[in-house]
Order: sequence, then structure tokens, then C-alpha cells
Amino acid sequence: MNRYIVNTGWKMDPGPKPYIAYMSKEITSPKIIELNVNSPITIKVAANEPKFCIGFTNDDREHVPCPFAELIPLNKVQCQSCSFNEFFVCRSYCIGEFCQPSSETAKDHCWNTTANVYLTYIAGKLKVGSSTSTIRRLIDQGSIAGIKIAIGTGLDPRALEHQIATRFSLPLAIRMSQKFKFLGVPINKDDIVQLFSTTIDEIYSSIKSDILIPKDQLEKIRFFDEYYGNIPTLKGRPLIKELTSDGLEISGEIVGVQGSILVVKNNETYFATNLNSIVGLHLDLKEEVIEMKGQKSLFDFV
Repeated sequence: MNRYIVNTGWKMDPGPKPYIAYMSKEITSPKIIELNVNSPITIKVAANEPKFCIGFTNDDREHVPCPFAELIPLNKVQCQSCSFNEFFVCRSYCIGEFCQPSSETAKDHCWNTTANVYLTYIAGKLKVGSSTSTIRRLIDQGSIAGIKIAIGTGLDPRALEHQIATRFSLPLAIRMSQKFKFLGVPINKDDIVQLFSTTIDEIYSSIKSDILIPKDQLEKIRFFDEYYGNIPTLKGRPLIKELTSDGLEISGEIVGVQGSILVVKNNETYFATNLNSIVGLHLDLKEEVIEMKGQKSLFDFV
């Protein structure tokens, strides 16, 4: 295996661009591959390949390797010890009722950094969330569209997020299986805008909050499909390649990346995989295409 994957995600400067960050025996600091449309790529994970904890970010925002090089399940990226040491881990369990900071640094960050409450449309569903870096968060999730509806510090954004989720039965997260399911499904932007508008009207008519942005000052609903390459124009669902104990192999020319989902084309067949699943693995990562066995997208047989 010639690469160790330390991270995948999106660079935001000068504009959103998906990437894979890796290290190897010859490289002592992370190097990135930008996942540009039409570029070749091959990712191959051997069967029963062990997965290692990636470590954590400390209070100084520095990456700390896992001190135990802990082996972890394929569906995890951190061991329990490192997840507890993660800076701002308290945000993952906060519901805005009372402050249980993971550290004084995290508390200071929370109470001195503005966070938005947002609505977003992902994989056929409207969800609510909050973030201190909203646009990055929306693109990381693979959002089709989104809008900021509130801004505040401390507990207030989380409290409002959970209040909206409970009142209107909006999810706080969308499963990866749901995101895969909606690849290749046409979107109607007018219908999406109408769904946002109706939900916003209901929120503003029934919830009182000091951090809600005045309704007449809301920005327009923003669409993000322009960042996902040719994925929004797919006519059918790609074949899903998931990491299992049997490994993973995906190769082709990049069609696009939506959130953490990479879609490639190989001999007229489309394949998709979740890039987050390969973090912490040693694997073959090459900027070339190899032939894969497959069939046309499932929709071609309907």
C-alpha cells in the first residue's frame, strides 16, 4: 500500500475544491490530490486492511497523532481516547440547555465565535443544523441548497437548532445511504425554493428567538450544485462501492464530488464511494484509470 489517508474534504480558498490528503514513507507531511473533474483516479484497499485512528486536534488547533496507533472499526476514524481529547468535542453532544465544555479553550471559542442556524436541502430532505463555518459545512454535507436563518454565540444556536428540529420534525443528520439513493435523481429548484419558503414562514410564525435573522433581511436561498462537477446532470444512479472487510476498489475519470461522495466513470459505467470511509487506511492511490468490471447504472435497466 503506497499511501496513508489522513483526511478528505474541501478547500475553500480561493473557491470550494475537493481533495484527498495523504502521507507515505517518502512524505513526512501531508500532501493533497485535488479531485478535479475528468481527472483519472484509482483507489484500492486490500481485503482485511487494518484501519488506524487518525488522532485528534488539540486546544492549540494542532493535529496530534494517536499516541497508541489504535486499530479501529472500518466505520470509525478515531479511537475513544482521541475522540474524547478532540478540541470542541462538546459541540457534538450539546443541545443548548447548559454548557458542559470539553475545555476552557473550547468554552471561550464557543462563547466568542458566532454560529449560524441554517436550513439545508440534502437528498430529498430538508434538515436543520448549526455551524461556525456554515458554507464549508453545507458543502461538506453535499447540500443542494441552504440558507442561514439565525446567528448567535454560546448555547443559543444549538438550542434553536434543536427547537426547530423537534417542532417541525426536521432531521439533524442525513444518512449516507439516503445520499447515495438520491444520486442521479433530478432536482426541481422551484420546488426546493417553495419548500424552504413554506418552512421559513412556519418557523417565523411559531418560534420567538432573539437570534433569528429578521425575515426581511434573510439572504436568498443559495444553491451549491455548481461545485459538484457533473454529478447534478447524471441520468441514473451509479453503482455503489462501499468499504468492507473484502476491501474497496474504484477507478475511473472523476465525474465530481458531492460532499464526501466521489463519482467516477469507467467504460460507460458510473461508480460512487464515500471518501470519508478511507481515512485512516493504507491503500493504493494513483492518478490513473484501470479497468473495472461492472454494468451500466441501475436506472438503465428500469
